[in-house]
Amino acid sequence: MSLTACNITRVVPEGKQLLVANKIQRTEAKNMDLSDERNSIKQKPNRELLGFVKFHLWAYQYGNKGFGIRKKQPWLRRLAEKVGEAPVLIDSNKMSISATRLSDYYFSEGFFDNTVSYTVVPKKLLKKRATVTYTVKLGSYHTINTLVYHSPSRVIEELLATSSDQQKIKVGQRLDFEKIEAERARINDLLKNTGFYYFNSSFIDFQVDTNQVKHKADVVVNIRNKKNLEPHYQQTISKISVLIGDATSTDTLYFKGLQFIEGSYYIKPLALSKSIILRPGDIYDASKVQKTYSNLLSMGLFNFVTIRFVPAQNDSLHKLEAQITLQTAPKHDFIWEPQAILTGQSGGIQADNLEQSFGVANNLTLANRNVFGGAETFNITSLTALETQLKKDGKQPVNSFRQSINAELVIPSLLYFERKHFSKVFVKKSTKFNASYLHEQNVNFTRNVIPFSFTYAFSKGKFSYGVTPLRLSINQALVEPGFLASLDLATQTYTNQLLTNNIILGPTASFYWTNKNASKSKYWQVRSNAVELSGNLVDLYFNLFTDETGPNKEINGVKYSQYVRSDIDVTYNHVIDENNAWACRLYTGAGLPYGNTLFLPFERRFFVGGGNNLRAWRPRTIGPGSYSDNTTAISIEKTGEFSLVSSAEFRFDIIDKYVDGAVFADAGNIWTFKDEPNFENGQFQFNRFYKEIALNSGLGLRFDLTYVVFRTDWGIAMHDPSKVETQRWVIKDFSDQRWVFDNTAINFAIGFPF
Repeated sequence: MSLTACNITRVVPEGKQLLVANKIQRTEAKNMDLSDERNSIKQKPNRELLGFVKFHLWAYQYGNKGFGIRKKQPWLRRLAEKVGEAPVLIDSNKMSISATRLSDYYFSEGFFDNTVSYTVVPKKLLKKRATVTYTVKLGSYHTINTLVYHSPSRVIEELLATSSDQQKIKVGQRLDFEKIEAERARINDLLKNTGFYYFNSSFIDFQVDTNQVKHKADVVVNIRNKKNLEPHYQQTISKISVLIGDATSTDTLYFKGLQFIEGSYYIKPLALSKSIILRPGDIYDASKVQKTYSNLLSMGLFNFVTIRFVPAQNDSLHKLEAQITLQTAPKHDFIWEPQAILTGQSGGIQADNLEQSFGVANNLTLANRNVFGGAETFNITSLTALETQLKKDGKQPVNSFRQSINAELVIPSLLYFERKHFSKVFVKKSTKFNASYLHEQNVNFTRNVIPFSFTYAFSKGKFSYGVTPLRLSINQALVEPGFLASLDLATQTYTNQLLTNNIILGPTASFYWTNKNASKSKYWQVRSNAVELSGNLVDLYFNLFTDETGPNKEINGVKYSQYVRSDIDVTYNHVIDENNAWACRLYTGAGLPYGNTLFLPFERRFFVGGGNNLRAWRPRTIGPGSYSDNTTAISIEKTGEFSLVSSAEFRFDIIDKYVDGAVFADAGNIWTFKDEPNFENGQFQFNRFYKEIALNSGLGLRFDLTYVVFRTDWGIAMHDPSKVETQRWVIKDFSDQRWVFDNTAINFAIGFPF
């Protein structure tokens, strides 16, 4: 703290003052949202880490003056110079500009009679530092008294009248120039979407008269003609031509009113016509043009898409010709991704003397675009991984091998439903077929998984949906008898349940929503696997057509799983400024086995810990509830049927565009719904669950490598529910060196945690 707080004014010249803060004092309009006022202030104080440490100013001082840096440490000085930020000195000219900009801002909000003054207030106990206070008197604001729309075009006047319920400004509202600009944009979009191709917002004039009634304004919205009083005409599309790839041939193909000019890259006209929603005879609609852009780019076949409109030769005033040019991407892609593995996860059962896992992996992907000529994409991905888990006692390591292959076919339409009426309201539509094989083996068990699914994916507005009518997963596991015999009875039972053979068969549905856009500093994101079912249709078959009863029905000797599962993940982001941001997350999920299943399959159970939540614990090492296995030599992986997790991060800039920091806190746990003998005190109960919330804090760094963000987080345990209730606040022993080793964790990951 002494480095960052002391002597930061050494680089401030005599007679100058360091700007510490800007304050705005206004007693009026306390209940109005005028939060954008601070954007008008030209001078901002030096950045602060965590809201109070002027690290960048100290680094500037350190690098430019060389305080404490020896000549043999030039690299340290260069680093400090790069990170550093010059002191922001109070400038009277910039204060005057800020006052003018503030006044203009309040004027735009309807306070026409506002006055803004400023004063410099030196810090009494801190030399060379001062605060600038802007004193604001707003006065009364103006409201809209009358609102009239006028256009020489009868068609435009009718369009404005029929859309009056969508107006951004209304009689009685406070006169707000931001809303006036929003109304200008609305009118422009309205006319662009109803045939007026050549129209733009420069033809819209707003006349504001404040001289008739005190603090009231008469507003007239004028839609002007073009130069030389030329009127605005609606345009229709007379012809649409589509040029594909290196198309040079004069041979053309007509399909559903579209003219296709094909090059060497063949794409079925049917596939393209589904994405091109423009047709000859349609009134020009800018929203349909944008949707066509989006549809074509989402096919994944083209590097560039251009759509040009030119006047029709036979009627240049009222008709347009559309020219769509598609620059195709290479048909084949081969991607090789070598990976390094560093994890604490051991795949089902952990011995307490195991260290982290180390290993290497190769991820190979072969992509074939337009495999059948209908814009279909076929991908084959192969993953080979070898891991070793090093023991603390130097004994023989535990090696694990994992091999997987995944095949995916993506068709850019909703099969069967494509011609149904409701399909027309969705965009980015696709049908995905996926088949995989996973083989995992270590000294203790062997596991094989064969999943298959087909999914409908589509979007509308801010929502994206995924519906999987069929999902089949065959899971086979074999535990080594010698290893199983070494476990106590309770652990044996749990291991058999965890790694049992099973079949998962059933539908799923998911959705994603966000209100994020380029202009929003505060936004939400919601992801949810809304419902996941398994085994119901199979169970119905057994009940109707067989005599088998009880909870152990099998298909070819393998028990099928029957359960319902759902989860939801909500995140909130608040970008404070270009250097600071808040991010919060709440996640909850539940799975309930029933009927033919007594134990939720391992693949569908919940766990906590690791790089994305409860970062002071390794994956699957905490919970459920207040369960503790500290007395056993074998540590089983902790899983549950209900999960509740929350996180909060304050993110701040350290080195522009390269390094960011974070201070975070995580809280949560997992529980079982039933009182399981393998997990004593692991059942969710309302009278004690809040006492079983694990809590950690921590610090993190994010390294922006342009194409990927590399992240490391140091999680520090604060409340550990696995301890005796009176000893769960473990943070009190932080000063103990051994405690730091046992109760903290360093996580390495790619991307942000949420």
